[in-house]
Amino acid sequence: MVKLKAGEKKKNLIIDVCKKLFYRKGYANTTYDDICKKADIPPGSITYHFRGKRDIAAVIDAEYEAQNKIYIEKMCGKAYDKTTLMAIENFHMWKRNFEDDNLRRFLLDISTERLPSFSALDTVKYYYQCVIDDQGIEGIDDRELNLLVPAQLGMSDALLLATANDPDEYTWEDAAEFGIRFFLRQLGMHDDKIKGIIQEGKTIFDTLPIDNRYYIDFAYDDKYVKKIG
Repeated sequence: MVKLKAGEKKKNLIIDVCKKLFYRKGYANTTYDDICKKADIPPGSITYHFRGKRDIAAVIDAEYEAQNKIYIEKMCGKAYDKTTLMAIENFHMWKRNFEDDNLRRFLLDISTERLPSFSALDTVKYYYQCVIDDQGIEGIDDRELNLLVPAQLGMSDALLLATANDPDEYTWEDAAEFGIRFFLRQLGMHDDKIKGIIQEGKTIFDTLPIDNRYYIDFAYDDKYVKKIG
């Protein structure tokens, strides 16, 4: 077991406390005093490890983005190709966003002031690279990919806000399908092929033994992963 230094332990404590506070109380409603009282630390501990509350939220958000993919990949293993997994992951993410009010509130809170962290950018870049490799797509170099990634993140925030502003107009399926189309169109994929990927991804997703207890309070627990096959 790797022993953490005192500074790393304190930093992780702050993150763990904020996961609970941001999930239960909301990012916007959580104060520095709330964090200090819950973690039993002086205010200086927060500013020593982070530039502010937004930096803590960025860490939590990046982990959420990554764990969404990890959860589905652990469940499905090698049963499906990476493009299909991407579609399944999008349905999973948007269904959670619509059904979990605490999670949705957190994402809406940070969307108005989000500056994507390197971790979040790297995670989305990995999503793109998986599909590029899986589909054998050529002509997209690293320079162009570095522009596609923040565009995808910006679209996700805009989609989240649009669906929140008009909740009776859109379903989680609408949001997921739009997100998948946007993602694949940036890679030059034809709409007919995209439609097939969306249909297959939704059909598979509807059969999966999803157990959303694994992310409550942003605390990820493998015991809630039910592997298929």
